[in-house]
Amino acid sequence: MRAHVIEKLDDGRKLVANTIEVESLTVFDGLLDAQLGGQIGDFYDEASGNFTKPPTPSIAVPASVTRRQARQALLLAGQLHNVQPAIDAIPDPTQRALAQIEWDDSLEFERQRPLVIAIGSAIGCDAAALDALFISAAGL
Repeated sequence: MRAHVIEKLDDGRKLVANTIEVESLTVFDGLLDAQLGGQIGDFYDEASGNFTKPPTPSIAVPASVTRRQARQALLLAGQLHNVQPAIDAIPDPTQRALAQIEWDDSLEFERQRPLVIAIGSAIGCDAAALDALFISAAGL
């Protein structure tokens, strides 16, 4: 028969650590009939008999990415060609020149920089889309 090996964690929760073939559930302590459900990695609540999936880990948004990573992520997202027109559309000539210098000469792009947020917005990226671009960039 198939049985789950139930492991008690330090915080008291129980986890399906493995699924094995056994002759009987009494072979050793901590076995549970696998026909009850669940799979490796699930939490098991003995009181209710329910299995729950562990929470999906969140991916941290990097604080900064390199120039190469940023430009490659923008290219892969189909947005690189929209950056220069967004800079060109800045009405104040001094602010436009500052933005151009930052775009041309930055070695890193910081997620919280006002220009990054403004250009992101100008090319149609809300905060979540900009976060996704930074996560994507960090993987390049």
